[in-house]
Amino acid sequence: MKLWLIGITSKGHKHDLEELIEPIKDSFDGLVWTFHYPIDEGAEYLDSVKGEGDIIYTRWCNRMDFSRNHCIYQGPIKIGDWFLTIDTLERLSPEFTKSLKKLCSDLDDLGVDGTYLYNKRFMFKLKEQTAFVNNPHEGIVGCSNTIELSNQNFWKKEYQKNIRSEKRMNPFHFVEHNMKYYLFPNTNHLLLGFENDKELVIKRYENREKLFKEILRLGFDPYDIDSVEKCFTTKLSSVIRECINFDKFLNNWYSYKILGQKIGIVDRHDFSCFKKSGFNDFSLYYSI
Repeated sequence: MKLWLIGITSKGHKHDLEELIEPIKDSFDGLVWTFHYPIDEGAEYLDSVKGEGDIIYTRWCNRMDFSRNHCIYQGPIKIGDWFLTIDTLERLSPEFTKSLKKLCSDLDDLGVDGTYLYNKRFMFKLKEQTAFVNNPHEGIVGCSNTIELSNQNFWKKEYQKNIRSEKRMNPFHFVEHNMKYYLFPNTNHLLLGFENDKELVIKRYENREKLFKEILRLGFDPYDIDSVEKCFTTKLSSVIRECINFDKFLNNWYSYKILGQKIGIVDRHDFSCFKKSGFNDFSLYYSI
């Protein structure tokens, strides 16, 4: 049995990759990483520390699950091996990772084939049925017996750290982040924070479908954020205005990106905390 560290990335992240990998690389047999074109010095770094692993190059297609599946399907990972999947802006303690192979062996003995960390996919045994699913918040299928690591007696909070808030200096990063994920194909981002409100989730997806149809009708690409921005600034139809005023992600992005407004934009998945746009800037108004 071998243990692999896997991830996905693109250009511009060499320093983050070094911070993540250098302290813990010796705990793994190798790295298996999907790198999206174009390549840069980050790809060169990954290749230098991959060990028995491999770096897989592909084009980005707005599918997180697709990219992670490259790691387990096209790399050297064999059925029965274990792999730990991590994001570039997460960190693990060497104190924890040095004991991972022993942990995997113990889990095998107990019949456990997967682990989660704070309810997020973490470390799994590769089986014939294993696959990453959903986008952009991937889950994993093919496991029959999983555990939550943070509930185990040995777990210490300092073993893992999320540094997203430290690295993302723009306090309004979440606005463009939410919009990017909103436009992803087969997105599950509209569920976030509303898992217990099925009726609202259905309405959000219906609103998204209506918006996409209108963007296509006007000759733009609803899956391309630059094309959507051009549509919103040149052909703001009544249907688009209605869709914007229904969904917080759309309203926040329109207010921030198109109108240059920041007041009232709050980083909460809460439909009660956004102000509907009056669309008073007639330089952006296009009635169709």
